[in-house]
Amino acid sequence: MIDVHVRYLLVGGGVASSAAARAVRRIDGESSMLLVGQEVAGPYHRPPLSKGYLLGKQSRQDLFAMDPAWFAENKVTLRTGRRAAHLDPGRHLVTLDSGEAVAFDRLLLATGSSPRRLTVPGADLPNVHYLRTLGDADRIHNAVEKAKLDGPGHTGGGRGRVVVIGGGLLGVELAGTFAQLDLGVDLVVPAPHPWAKYAGETTGRFLTRLLESRGVRVHAATTALRLEGDGRVQRVALSNGTTVPSDFVVAAVGVEPHNELLRGTSIAAEKAILADAAGRTSAEDIFAAGDCAAIFDPLFGKYRRLAHWDSASATGAIAGANMAGADESYRAVSRFVSVVTNVSLSVWGEHRAVERRLFRGALAPEAANFVEFGIAADGRIAQVLAVGNVGTDATLAELVRRRLNVAGREESLKDPAVPLETVLAEAAI
Repeated sequence: MIDVHVRYLLVGGGVASSAAARAVRRIDGESSMLLVGQEVAGPYHRPPLSKGYLLGKQSRQDLFAMDPAWFAENKVTLRTGRRAAHLDPGRHLVTLDSGEAVAFDRLLLATGSSPRRLTVPGADLPNVHYLRTLGDADRIHNAVEKAKLDGPGHTGGGRGRVVVIGGGLLGVELAGTFAQLDLGVDLVVPAPHPWAKYAGETTGRFLTRLLESRGVRVHAATTALRLEGDGRVQRVALSNGTTVPSDFVVAAVGVEPHNELLRGTSIAAEKAILADAAGRTSAEDIFAAGDCAAIFDPLFGKYRRLAHWDSASATGAIAGANMAGADESYRAVSRFVSVVTNVSLSVWGEHRAVERRLFRGALAPEAANFVEFGIAADGRIAQVLAVGNVGTDATLAELVRRRLNVAGREESLKDPAVPLETVLAEAAI
C-alpha cells in the first residue's frame, strides 16, 4: 500500500540533498518534493564542526544549509528523524523506518557516510568519540569541557589531554582545534607524515612543523595498539613503544559510504553508488550524489568518490537539475579546502593519479606560500595543493583542467619568480 506519492524524493539530509532541492526548484517550482533526513536537524554544513563550531565561533544556527523557512516557502516537505529502510527500484518505491511507503517519479540517493570504527582493544570505552554529526560535535565539546575542568595539567600550561587517532584531513583539523582550545594533544599518524593521502613528504613535514608549533605532539609512522583505562580511556598504548595519557580519544580513521539501501537491488555499486557525470545511476529515474556516490569524472576518465563539501554541493545540484529535466553534467575540477589552526590548504584534482611531486614556494609556518604539483605517470599535472597563493585559484584549477604536461616546464613551475599564468600562456602556444 502506498501512503504518499511525490514527483521528487530526496533521501539524505546533507548538503547534496539541499543543493538538489534548490536546483529542482529553479526549474520546477510546483511539483511535489519530499526530503527525508535521518538526523533530527535539517540540512547543515559539516566542515565547521571540526573547527568553528567546536571553537565556539559558530553557533548551530550558523551551520544550516538554508533557512528553515525555505522549505515551506518552496513547497518542499521536510521529514527529519526518519531513515529510508527499503528501496524497490522497479516499483519506484521507498519504505521508511516508520513503515510509510513513498512512491516517487525521481529519486536522489544522498545518504552520506559514517565514520569507520576503531577495532583495537578498548575501542568500545565510553569516552572514545567520532565526529560526523552535530550530536557528535556536542559530545566532543562536553568531553573538552570535562577534561579542562578535571584533567591533569600538561606542558602547554592548560588542563586536559586528548589523543587524536588518524592523520588525514579530519584528524589534522581536530588536532589543531584542540590545541587552540588549550588541551594537550597527541596526534597518532599511521603514515610517515600527516595527509599522506593527498600530500608529499615536503608538505607533510610542513604540516608536522605547523602542528608542533601549536603544541601538538605528532607520532608519525605509529598506530594505536590499545586504549587502556578503568571504565574509560585513560591512556593509549602506541606501536612506537610509548603510552600517552588521555582524558578522551577522537578517532578519525576514514568513512564508509551508506549504501545499505541498495541491498537486494541491481543498482551498480562498488564501495559507493556508481553514477554517471549527470548523476544518474544504473536504475531508471534514480540519481546519486554526495559522499555515498562515485561520480564519473570526464577529466580523469573514471568514477571518483568526491567526499568533500564542495563536491557534494556540486554533484547534488547537477543531479537535482537533471531530475527536473535539465541536461547538465559534471565538468568541474574537484576541489576541497582544509583549515589547520589559521592556515588554509586547497587541493584540486586526483591524488590517486600522482606518481611524483614538484614543489614551488616558501614553507615557513607563519608565512607559508607554496604549491605542490602532483605529476601523473604520463607527465601531466593530476593534482595541485596550495597554501597561500592569494588570487591564483583559477590558475591552479586550470593547470589541472588542462592536465598540463610538465615536460620542459618543470623549472618554470618550481620557480616562484615565474608567474603561473605565464606557464599556462606558454603552454597554449
